[in-house]
Amino acid sequence: MTQEKIIKSRKSTPDTRSWYEFFWREKQETPNRIEDAAKFVATMISISLTIFLAIGKTAFKNFQTNTLIKLSVLCWLLSLLISFFVLFPWRYQYISDSVKSMKEVHQRVVRAKYILLIISLILFMSALSLLCSTFLF
Repeated sequence: MTQEKIIKSRKSTPDTRSWYEFFWREKQETPNRIEDAAKFVATMISISLTIFLAIGKTAFKNFQTNTLIKLSVLCWLLSLLISFFVLFPWRYQYISDSVKSMKEVHQRVVRAKYILLIISLILFMSALSLLCSTFLF
């Protein structure tokens, strides 16, 4: 003999419903926002590298002898490459008629893109720091 529990509830208010919908859309749009951030980072990498190349022509002429400049350029290029990996349209496998599978893939996509973006930012900031220390000190 099983007992059924009756759970009473009431309809949510329009305000509450709109906030749930807002956060649901925000969660679904997270990969797009991460990709937009990666585009911005790639642009900043390109602009700042161009500026450093224009300002520090003499420093880059000593490229073969200065290890810090070599390391900074390597960090810069890796940062740019990794920011492009954030934008790359990877193929994700999921079960098309399973919402659970889609949610899991979405979480993996967000996590992977976020990690790549953070790595790109760390490399970019490292390159900037190395070059600034080379030029200023």
